[in-house]
Amino acid sequence: MAIVNSGTPASIASQMQTFFSKQLLERQIQLLQMEQFAQKVAYPTKSGSDKKVRFFKFDNPSIGKIVALTDGTTPTGGNDERNLTLSTVEATLEFWGESVILSDVLLATELFNHLAQATKQLGEDAALFADTLCHRALVLGTTAATASTSVSTQTYARYAQNASNGTTFATSTAANASLTAIDLLDAATSLKIARAPRLRDGYVLVAPPQLTRDLQNDDDFLRVSSYSKPDAIYKGEVGRLFSVSVIESTNNLSFGTATPGVDTESTATGPVHAALVLGGQAFGVPYLTTIAANGSPFAPKVTIIDGATKDDRYNQRTIVAFKSAFTAKALDTNFYRVLFSKTNYS
Repeated sequence: MAIVNSGTPASIASQMQTFFSKQLLERQIQLLQMEQFAQKVAYPTKSGSDKKVRFFKFDNPSIGKIVALTDGTTPTGGNDERNLTLSTVEATLEFWGESVILSDVLLATELFNHLAQATKQLGEDAALFADTLCHRALVLGTTAATASTSVSTQTYARYAQNASNGTTFATSTAANASLTAIDLLDAATSLKIARAPRLRDGYVLVAPPQLTRDLQNDDDFLRVSSYSKPDAIYKGEVGRLFSVSVIESTNNLSFGTATPGVDTESTATGPVHAALVLGGQAFGVPYLTTIAANGSPFAPKVTIIDGATKDDRYNQRTIVAFKSAFTAKALDTNFYRVLFSKTNYS
């Protein structure tokens, strides 16, 4: 007795096809937090400038030139007068871009909207890149992927559980080199001693989930659900310790092997994470206003080029691209600390 099923005969089987779900699966999107703490500076167009931005700062308060006054006697001028001096920090705009080229055949036969997806992903890439440059500028002292000199001896570098920047930290186990509440208190105290400006009413820690997990085990950790003013919560904030808001980011720099600039931090007992404790005006992000959309290099304008040109006379290609002009620059090393730490998370 012949029974026709989905596989027999072969001519019947040829009509069967895999069903494609048009609902796209979720992707792994980074938690990016640096934009909200940047000192953003709009670079004017058509100003005849050389792509450099110079930040100025007058000198700190001092009592060195205050003199005692005598009734009816004017102090003699000269060396006793208070001077006003300016210090500067310069940053040079850098230009970045990325593109996706889509063929006309793909766009005519596609199941998914590749033009919309390309636009979305380029925007996400731009935001991730801008956030990464902010971390590099603070941790490595440059927007390049590696530092030219060791950051381990810099004044802004601190090490978990009060370790030194050499052998002590390098050979410590994860348990003896993980981030603790005291490390956060010490970093905040260091910023207070340096008279770093505050963000709102305190400082902020930007750290990966592995490190915030270690801190949340502390009995003194105050979770955001317990805040009396929930409207004053930073994006990504998970809680507070010692007036330091703890912000979770998945884009912090970490080092799995010896790296130029972080070469004393051995990773034999686990990767080293670089968390940031920030005060106000720790870093600046100058950007060219005509290129950034919405006034932010974290959301540059995405351009779609569609139509016949001299190089594409048959209109076979659609180009989706973004261009941004900005940089990230540490403004004052007294206003932030880098906490190098391992983690108990496994």
